[in-house]
Amino acid sequence: MNFEEFIRRFGTEKKCVQYLKKERERRGICCSNCKSNVTNWRSKHMYWRCKCGKKISLKSGTMLESTKLKYSIWFKAIFLMTHINKSYSCAELSRVLGIKRERTVWYLMMKIRTAMGKDLNAKDYFQYLYIYAANKDSEKNITGLKNQSISAICRSVKKGNDEISLIAPVELQVSVFAKENNLKQSGYRCLKILGVQEAIELKDPMSPVKSSVKNWMDTLLMNSNRILNGVHHGVSFLHIQKYMFEFSFNYNYRNKDKFRRLFECLLT
Repeated sequence: MNFEEFIRRFGTEKKCVQYLKKERERRGICCSNCKSNVTNWRSKHMYWRCKCGKKISLKSGTMLESTKLKYSIWFKAIFLMTHINKSYSCAELSRVLGIKRERTVWYLMMKIRTAMGKDLNAKDYFQYLYIYAANKDSEKNITGLKNQSISAICRSVKKGNDEISLIAPVELQVSVFAKENNLKQSGYRCLKILGVQEAIELKDPMSPVKSSVKNWMDTLLMNSNRILNGVHHGVSFLHIQKYMFEFSFNYNYRNKDKFRRLFECLLT
C-alpha cells in the first residue's frame, strides 16, 4: 500500500471507523459477560449493545483499548511504522502525528510493537541459531548491546523468502521478569505491553555451520543494533524485545502487505 492509496482508504476519521467496525464484525463480536454473539450496533454512540446490557466499544478487547487517541491517529501510526526502512523515534513520530505529549506516542508505539510480536510468536521456526560475542558482562548496557549474544531464529534462508525473529539476550529475561512484576504491583497503567518474553518459545540452540548463514545473521544483527543505537535513545532493557519485534516484522513482510497483517494482530 502506497501513501496515495492509504489516504484514499483511510484519509478521514469516518473511513477509519468504518474499516475497524467491518473488521471486528468479520471476526465476530463476543460479549465477555454472557459469551453470546453481539450484532446490535448503535451508530449514534458507536458501540455494540448486547442483550444482557453490556456495551462493547470499537476499541474494547483490542490493543487500541484504554486510549483516547483518534482512530485516524492509530491508522497513521500503523502505516508510518510499517513503511520506513529503519524506524521512527518517539520524538519524530510525535512531530509527524502532531501530538505534543511524547509519552502518549511512546505508549502507542509500544502497543504496535507488541502486536508485531504476536505475529512472530504465532509462527513455528525450525532453527534456533546463536551468535556468541566475546563480551557478555554488562547485561543492561544498551549502548553495548552489539557486544552481547543475541539469538536469531530463522524460518528459511532462501533468498527473498527468509524470515527471522530476533530475540533479545536471553540473560536479560530474568531481570525483565522481576521488573515487570514490580510494575504490575505498583499499578502500571499499560499492562498490555508487558509479558512479551513469556510468549517466546526458546528452543535448543544451534551454531551456524555455513559461513553464508553466519554472515547473513551478522548483517541482520548489525542492522538491528544500528537502529537501536542510532535512532532510539535511552532504550530500557525492559523493552529491547519490542524493538526486536519491530525489526523482525518489517523484515519478514518487506514484500507483503504489512499494514493489514499488523492491523489483524492489533485486534486480537
